[in-house]
Amino acid sequence: MQRNAEESNTVFASRQVWQSERPRIMVVACSDGRYQQSLDEFLHSLNIHHYDRLYAPGGPGALAPSSFSYFRGEHFRQESEFLIRAHLLQEIMLIFHGAALPEGPKEATCADYLRKMPYATQAEIHRQQEADLKEVVKSITRWDPTVRVRAFRAEVERDHRVLFVPLDTQPPPAW
Repeated sequence: MQRNAEESNTVFASRQVWQSERPRIMVVACSDGRYQQSLDEFLHSLNIHHYDRLYAPGGPGALAPSSFSYFRGEHFRQESEFLIRAHLLQEIMLIFHGAALPEGPKEATCADYLRKMPYATQAEIHRQQEADLKEVVKSITRWDPTVRVRAFRAEVERDHRVLFVPLDTQPPPAW
């Protein structure tokens, strides 16, 4: 009987080899594992298979300043700026997630946003994610105005289907 590497303390040899060429795209998403397979499927539908990952509670919201923790946002902004510059990234995909309006399952709400906004409605959380998106796009544009930014919200429907809804990343004229 074949045992897995964890059970037998044996070395696992990946069939995938290390790639010397860096990806030119980074995906910033929430670390919530409940929608990771849907996220992978979505990225593959866009022909995105080779990418840097920055997964943290709140996804792109972790890069936005908040009253909950300014220093956390600053830390993630610094790490993102480093990756953009060091890896010569050309594109950033920002993926928020939560319950679809009006009747998506409340338990699909991003736990990081619930931590920051414990009494907020789903609509208020959606609005905060969109405000955070504007702040994050503004930061990325300052770091490197040539980087393409795309954003989506993975919205969990009442029947648990996950829809990836595009979000507007265009800066307002005042920027």
